[in-house]
Amino acid sequence: VADPVGARAKGGQPEYLFLEQTPRAEAAATAEKLAKTVIAARMINFAYAGKFVDPTIGDKGFSGEFFERQWRASVEHDMIDATPNQKRILEKLFWAGRQVIENNQDRLNVKGIGWKHFLPAKWEREMGQVFTARTGIIIKQPGRAYRSPVNVPDEMELSVLQHFVDAGQGENKPHRAFTTMGKQAVYRYMEPIRLLPACLGCHGKPKGEPDMLGFHKDGLEAGDLIGLMSVTIAVSD
Repeated sequence: VADPVGARAKGGQPEYLFLEQTPRAEAAATAEKLAKTVIAARMINFAYAGKFVDPTIGDKGFSGEFFERQWRASVEHDMIDATPNQKRILEKLFWAGRQVIENNQDRLNVKGIGWKHFLPAKWEREMGQVFTARTGIIIKQPGRAYRSPVNVPDEMELSVLQHFVDAGQGENKPHRAFTTMGKQAVYRYMEPIRLLPACLGCHGKPKGEPDMLGFHKDGLEAGDLIGLMSVTIAVSD
């Protein structure tokens, strides 16, 4: 019987090349610093969301340079104890994040249109792909009900998602594990992303009603799990 058209190819392995690696002793702290830094950037994007969707404004003044300056200031205290290896990796993260903002300038600055299909989740998704291309480190946001194929949870992420759903809003302890991807030893860090009130327009109630993008609303409440901040880094020793 022929395989169904459009199905994922059977077998194979993910196409990972971990260009950046970190000593095992630094793995946990490196992953957590990356997660904290990405979350800080998401919050900056959230803070300017109202300006992004204002159709009366053309140039928003939200350049890559402006964004990076605010981003660095927001995590300055977390950089004090960074090792040389961590600083090198974080510099590449700042570069990737700024690159995405610069790539989206035409979109952000278009006048006369409110909704521009730019959210913190979009920034993170694109940043993760740029960052992975340069470093091999994987940063993604697997979703409880994912809307982009980039955010399909793998087997471990699916298990962690289910854990947080079953545990309820009171469980926020990150999941940490040393494991392997192919022959490469890796460290995996996953913490919950919980729904903010501003996100209820797409992910709230009533469940099943189309949101502004045509997706069915999830029927969730503020504080409910919407996805994971997932970081995977290679271990060098």
